[in-house]
Amino acid sequence: MKIHLSNVNLSSSSGPNTFASRLSRVLSEMGHTFVGEKDDYDCMLAFIESLSKTRSGSRLIQRLDGIWFKPEEFKTKNIAIKKTYESSDHVIFQSDFDKKMVEHHWGAAKNSSVIHNGINFEEIEVLNPQILQIKKRFDNVFVSSASWHRQKRLKENIQLFLNVTEGDENSCLLVLGKNPDFLVSHPRIFYTGEIDQRSCLEIYKISDWMIHLAWLDHCPNVVVEALSQGCPVICSSSGGTSEIVRENGIIINEKFLYNFELTDYDDPPEIICEADITKKLSVNASYLDIGKVAKRYESIIAER
Repeated sequence: MKIHLSNVNLSSSSGPNTFASRLSRVLSEMGHTFVGEKDDYDCMLAFIESLSKTRSGSRLIQRLDGIWFKPEEFKTKNIAIKKTYESSDHVIFQSDFDKKMVEHHWGAAKNSSVIHNGINFEEIEVLNPQILQIKKRFDNVFVSSASWHRQKRLKENIQLFLNVTEGDENSCLLVLGKNPDFLVSHPRIFYTGEIDQRSCLEIYKISDWMIHLAWLDHCPNVVVEALSQGCPVICSSSGGTSEIVRENGIIINEKFLYNFELTDYDDPPEIICEADITKKLSVNASYLDIGKVAKRYESIIAER
């Protein structure tokens, strides 16, 4: 099949583009060809919204990772997304949370599926000497990772770490990602800033826990990546994160019940910053293997 990827920048490290790169690589290995918008193609796979009109005789598939749901952004920022949604032959939601959110506001799509993000499950060898030194220095390594803003709850992530390691000098927290919005001076908390993907995977490999308490997150790639390296995840019950964590971590129930109303997601409610980490978990997240994910995409692309 000839496929045109719309609204994708394969050189970008953003969440949707990172997943698009992983997916397109596997689909290419399966024999599919990716072409430009001016070429003949059987299917346009639009990430979030299409940037061009679909060619005559081809199908439009929208891969949708949520909509803008701040009250002041809902009508203006969703115009092109909604237009693509209403004209798509099939919509792929990246989480059941996203499907419920979109259908609550726009009604059901003609055809739709929920397919979580995936990753290549390769055994990462830790080679970075600085990362090896951290594992040698500390018995327990915690990690939090995001492009930080208030929705990601960095403050609460740090509070949970401090609570569960109180009096423990042999545990540390690594905060990965740009623009951390909560800075604290602590001998066992380290901010790395934005680092390359290989280094992130090596850190996940040595980590005992990821803390990801983000409110109403969709299907975060950092969680998929951590699980792929055998790192269990502590997450909140809101959004789609718990769908990909399943039994491979600890899910903390939110106090606030969210019913898909428009809200300021950068003003998250309080959450309990406690977890029982005494039980070591064995992670099995093979359902996130990019090969399995790609086969599901292939079956939808091949529909006529």
